[in-house]
Amino acid sequence: MTQRRVEVEGRPYVLDPQGIRTSLTDGPSMLWGFQVRVLDDTGAELGIKTCFVGRVSVQFKDASALEGPIENLLPVLHELAYAKILPRLEAGEAGDEILFA
Repeated sequence: MTQRRVEVEGRPYVLDPQGIRTSLTDGPSMLWGFQVRVLDDTGAELGIKTCFVGRVSVQFKDASALEGPIENLLPVLHELAYAKILPRLEAGEAGDEILFA
């Protein structure tokens, strides 16, 4: 899992994704959930964004990620989550939220 440093309106943040959990099913996973800690530049936690990413979103972004190992899937899941988190930070919402991608 890789952290991402972002700057929103001159304020630095670090997005720190946590472990992935998948939907419980005998078939292919349909939903992945994970938390992304929002940190300031000192490492202090400002909030936690709980992100849920659906299979259709992953398939639309990079269908091959669904077929490979988790190392191929993680970057896609993270990118989809970051795409939902950044607008929230721009709106001044660094606190706890649930987001769906």
